Amino acid sequence: MTEAAKVLLTKYAITFLLGAATFILLDGNPWGWVLAVSITVATFNYLVGDYFVLERVGNIAASLTNGLLSAIGAYVVSFLFPSFEARLSTILAFGALVVVGEYLIHKYLMQSEEVRPS
Repeated sequence: MTEAAKVLLTKYAITFLLGAATFILLDGNPWGWVLAVSITVATFNYLVGDYFVLERVGNIAASLTNGLLSAIGAYVVSFLFPSFEARLSTILAFGALVVVGEYLIHKYLMQSEEVRPS
């Protein structure tokens, strides 16, 4: 397994744990929905935040962008699919936790030559 694949799997796992901490514990959503939301937002964050924003403006802006994108993604899913119920406070908590998680992931990405976005 390549180093980039390991980072992406780690990103999925961390996003899922953060989603579980918010959407399951606070709003009682099913595991399947949380997994679907986590994979969706983590993939989008990887493609947008890590490849376009991180190299151009730095870690803090990229982490904030990823948190915002995660919150928007969770809101869109809750709007389109009534079986995924998420209160605004839970969506904001998820976005804030993603900011912290992404900040730590980005620190690793920027230090590692093998997985640095370009």
